[in-house]
Amino acid sequence: MLHACTSHIYHIPSAVSNRSSTAHFISTASGLDSPKVHPVNASAFEWWYFDVVSNAPGSLASLAVTFYTTTANAFPLLEPSNTVTLVRTELSFPNGTLWTASLPAHGATVVTDDDHASRGDWHNSGVFEGYTIFVDASEIGLKGTIRLKPVAPAHYPCGPAVQGERMSAAPGLGWANAVPDAAATVDLTIGQTKLAFTGFGYHDMNWGVQPLMTHLAGWHWGHGRLGPYSLVWFDSVARDGRVHASVYAAKDGEIVAASCAPRHRLVFDTSSKGYGVRLDLGRAEALLVYVSVAETVLGTPSSVYSRAVGALTGVLIGGPSGGAALTGKALFDQFKLTG
Repeated sequence: MLHACTSHIYHIPSAVSNRSSTAHFISTASGLDSPKVHPVNASAFEWWYFDVVSNAPGSLASLAVTFYTTTANAFPLLEPSNTVTLVRTELSFPNGTLWTASLPAHGATVVTDDDHASRGDWHNSGVFEGYTIFVDASEIGLKGTIRLKPVAPAHYPCGPAVQGERMSAAPGLGWANAVPDAAATVDLTIGQTKLAFTGFGYHDMNWGVQPLMTHLAGWHWGHGRLGPYSLVWFDSVARDGRVHASVYAAKDGEIVAASCAPRHRLVFDTSSKGYGVRLDLGRAEALLVYVSVAETVLGTPSSVYSRAVGALTGVLIGGPSGGAALTGKALFDQFKLTG
């Protein structure tokens, strides 16, 4: 029997609301990608983030497109604006050259279905439909498409994308990861320059009702493909010094690790060029992963925010494949919200 799919339509005004904002931090049976903050006042933030990192050896090509509903007061990396609806694009070319642009939108509309499908229209700036982004922004000279074909199941910070899961990745910060990994294709024109590549894609969303710096001192986040494994990690430090960690791994379309256990905290090396993390896979197996920076493509390592393209190396311990060495590629970032 076929069941009708119910659509939910959310209209988000471009103006800052003067009413109190509320947010959802416990998952429901649907609405994985739906807005979680209502309405958007000067203290609230929410964004839908998409990225792709090239899978070509040696290439530093990457892309990140973020659909914001927030103010600069709530999210410190944005310039002050008279609209809460904004699209931000950051590109790095294969040689590492950076191109960035922001485009205000005249309000936004998000449509979600019971099966988690979504569509967003940041009016006069950009559209995401399912997991494809269409851009036709003559104001900034950007046109083209970014397509993601998911290869790993969605999840929340501590478990799978099912009803009743906690959606708090850290105090005051919601996180829903609809696409932990994807086969991705980028086909863009920036002015007269072409940027086209294939790689590993990703999509998530974050939200909160108090400015990001209210609760958080910083974080390290990233995703990548390591051999047959799709990986996502998120390690944050709250203002009170407590660490909140989340790790995820999928293989062959199934989740093999999804946990917020404290033992997953990242371990940093003294050169500040990378860090390691252990993922328990069950059945006495574990995956030891090292994340190393190939090139910082946005900001600098000492900036409030930076993003890097890097390499993944890992080894399986325990189980029938114990000792197997794996390699891969990743895109990852860090926030330093305190000195």
